[in-house]
Amino acid sequence: PRQFNYLAQTSVDTQHHVITHIQAHHADKKDSQCLPAVIKELKENLEPEGLIIEQILADTGYSSGAALKALEQNNITGYIPNFGQYKHERDGFTYHKEGDYYQCTQNKKLVFKKVKVNNGYAMREYRSSRKDCANCPLRSTCIGKSFEKSIRETADKPCYDKMHERLKTSYARKMKKLRQSTVEPVLGTLINFLAMKRVNTRGINLANKCKIMAAIAYNLKKMMKFKINRPMVATAPLPTDGNHLFSTLLFI
Repeated sequence: PRQFNYLAQTSVDTQHHVITHIQAHHADKKDSQCLPAVIKELKENLEPEGLIIEQILADTGYSSGAALKALEQNNITGYIPNFGQYKHERDGFTYHKEGDYYQCTQNKKLVFKKVKVNNGYAMREYRSSRKDCANCPLRSTCIGKSFEKSIRETADKPCYDKMHERLKTSYARKMKKLRQSTVEPVLGTLINFLAMKRVNTRGINLANKCKIMAAIAYNLKKMMKFKINRPMVATAPLPTDGNHLFSTLLFI
């Protein structure tokens, strides 16, 4: 939107829907660029209480090589759908990890040439030989008027591949539904009932204060409604030598 905005990065635990971290970021960032900072702040909030982060659930906006590496560096298992342009396989081409090259259906190799930075992202470029493509029967449909075939892959493809395999499990599908049912209601409550739709302050520091106060109010409501299943305690009179003493009976 063409207006002044902040990103509100919020993390919520899936057990009780308590806000464990909230922070304002400048809106010129992507969610994936904020995730390493969120992990750092989240650990600082939870570790003094003896709570260890084992899993993080997030949507596709948090998918990037740097974000996935941050998860691995902190020994956290992530469940984040890969971004739309990610391709696990290339039609007609097979990747060989040993040797680091692609092979086409005509058994020709596309070898690694260089790392190229595109829009701030490191891309690994693989190219075929012009001699191999010159007389190829599939040339018109494969490369058209080009002289050689070129494939570009993100330098962080191993991280995306691990996530791709993890997300195919039934547990990952369960985690996706859990994330949607956990985070979205909390965000809706903060925006619609706790004054986070508009921040009437100037500067990111004051915006942070507004978000923290909204989160505190939300958590206090959670605390007030929290119920602990306590054992029922009752007293009953028992006669002893003509005197009535009271004994405590415990019902669980």
